[in-house]
Amino acid sequence: MLDLNDLRLFVAIVEHQGILKAGRALRLPKSTISRRLAGLEAQLKARLVIRAGEEFALTPAGQEAYALGLQVVEAARRAEDRLLPSARAIGGQVGIAASSLFLPVLPGWLAELGAAHPGLSFSLEISERDPEPAGGGAELYLRAHDGALRDSALIQRRICRTPLVLVAAPGVPVPDHPAAFADDLLVFGGDPGRREWAMTGAGQGAAETRLGGNLRLISCNLPLLLAAAEAGQGAALIPEFAARAGLAAGRLVAVLPGWVGPSVAVTLLSPPREGMNATLRLCADTLAARVKAAVLTSAPDAVRDAAPDTPADVGGVQDRERAVPELRPGLVTDLSYGGARPGRRNDALMQPSPESEMPMTPFQTTLGSAALTAALALPAAAQDAQGPLVLYTNDFEGVITERFEADTGREIDVVQMSGGEILARIAAEAANPQWDVLIYNGSYTFHMLDQQEALLRGVAPANLGNLNETGQRFLPENRSWFPIGLSASCVMLYRTDLVDNPPARFEDLADPRFNGQFGMADPAVAAPAYPCVAQFFEAMGDEGARDLFTRYFENGMRVFRTNGPTGAALVSGDISLALITSQVAYTLMADGEVPVDVVWPAEGAPGVVRGAAIQARTARPEAAQAFVEWLLEPATQSWLAESAPSDGKFEPTVTGATRRADGPPAGQTYLVASDDFAVEHEAEIKTWFADQALN
Repeated sequence: MLDLNDLRLFVAIVEHQGILKAGRALRLPKSTISRRLAGLEAQLKARLVIRAGEEFALTPAGQEAYALGLQVVEAARRAEDRLLPSARAIGGQVGIAASSLFLPVLPGWLAELGAAHPGLSFSLEISERDPEPAGGGAELYLRAHDGALRDSALIQRRICRTPLVLVAAPGVPVPDHPAAFADDLLVFGGDPGRREWAMTGAGQGAAETRLGGNLRLISCNLPLLLAAAEAGQGAALIPEFAARAGLAAGRLVAVLPGWVGPSVAVTLLSPPREGMNATLRLCADTLAARVKAAVLTSAPDAVRDAAPDTPADVGGVQDRERAVPELRPGLVTDLSYGGARPGRRNDALMQPSPESEMPMTPFQTTLGSAALTAALALPAAAQDAQGPLVLYTNDFEGVITERFEADTGREIDVVQMSGGEILARIAAEAANPQWDVLIYNGSYTFHMLDQQEALLRGVAPANLGNLNETGQRFLPENRSWFPIGLSASCVMLYRTDLVDNPPARFEDLADPRFNGQFGMADPAVAAPAYPCVAQFFEAMGDEGARDLFTRYFENGMRVFRTNGPTGAALVSGDISLALITSQVAYTLMADGEVPVDVVWPAEGAPGVVRGAAIQARTARPEAAQAFVEWLLEPATQSWLAESAPSDGKFEPTVTGATRRADGPPAGQTYLVASDDFAVEHEAEIKTWFADQALN
């Protein structure tokens, strides 16, 4: 297939009447433009330009190529003018299905977004239903739930938790202890067969007991529960956030102050982030922030003591009285309570990213191997501080929460971001870290964080002996982090239908036959891309590596933000060859959408080690160690490999873990840059690379 980028470059040469002028206008080296013109002429098997001194003229074939190329360029410009603004502009209708718990929050959020973006409107459904497994319905689901959510194609973002508390109308008689409770109960929940709830007493030495009684009503419809409680029909066990207005107005009083029930999870479900346009990302992010601030701000002290989310979790939002919002006409289309509506699916938004954001997979309850170690079986009560463990990760989105909680009995909140976002957030929180454990794809990052004394050292997992030869090779002596996987940070992936003579070595990418046909991720943005570049610099020396990458750029190498867009460019035919992670490479091979094959040079490929670490000042060291031990179990690594189609294609670091059959063949060679070198030269290498990419 003709490379349309070369055709577009040829149009620029003609319009500027020469290679040198075109190079200045496009900020490309003259050598690059000359090679790409030569490649186009070789592909068309015709001379296009007559060059003799200052003379510039087109041959008949060149005139025809220019006319056709101009049509292609104009079509691309029209498409860009029409499509890009709509993808970047904030506007259109967003479908939201929200639990009734959030009715107090939604009007203010809708009014603010509507005032800031006049082209934006909403279809709003107040409903407790989960999204359908295959998708469809609303784009965003905001759920308050006391159990697991149904598996779906959407990504689950745990926002926060709010505990259940007991309230009743003034004058309703109640006992003075949960164990003595036998009166009518009105309960928030979705399990009609449930009859008991665990209660924790903040002022009772963290005592626990069971609450039971005559169950009059169980429902997730909070307006109904509140109305029944205020009418004196019984004591209501409802989310603390839902009880605030009634308590403040005197319509309700606290029952058994100091005792709280199980926590209700607040979760936002959305398409994978890479598949969301600007409007949907804005709505998802601002809605999550508004709800989190509202739920966590101004919780009573007893609630904070019994089921705390750390105060800084509120994000610095001050408690203040809000004005009554005014919604402009047409902003919201109300879809009422729980009524079914015709499915409306935006397939473009539902496609998973090949790199880090994966759709939810069916939860598996069978471990598939021997029982976990005794440390993993510790009850949740053994946690040093109450509240969920907080994980920051750039991998395994959507697959850790339920499995870890089921295996260990502990709660965990998973915050998933890109590698750069994680490091920026950790740096911003340096004085008051909000994370307990970290999963990151890049051992040099753990080395850097350890140098900054951000990691807990000397951790002694009970199952450290599970590490295989790979795991032992990368385990740091001070045990500040633990390797949980190894993959290639870059292999060569090519389209077999577009490349007749594929490269055999990385050096071959500088050959003119690949001019303008290949690309890679930006090492300053994509976490695995920097270990790739760093390995070249350490192995070849500074001068040798700069020479290689300079020849790559002169040969028309493209640079994409992350490995996901790099793979997408390969699939679309925008490039025919990519320097890309083995995980994405083998995922694209398994998908079979386009014919691709992997070149793994005989000398090996740059590698990247994925690891896990514990924050130095965590308030939950026992729970954090249990998380590390969970990751060092063969059952866990096998399950992660199976459950995350792209992230799961890694070399295990523990004995007995099962490798994916559709991943790299066993026995491949991984060349990992030393952590000292990668940390010391990171800024220098990334800056140089960025300068070359711009030039």
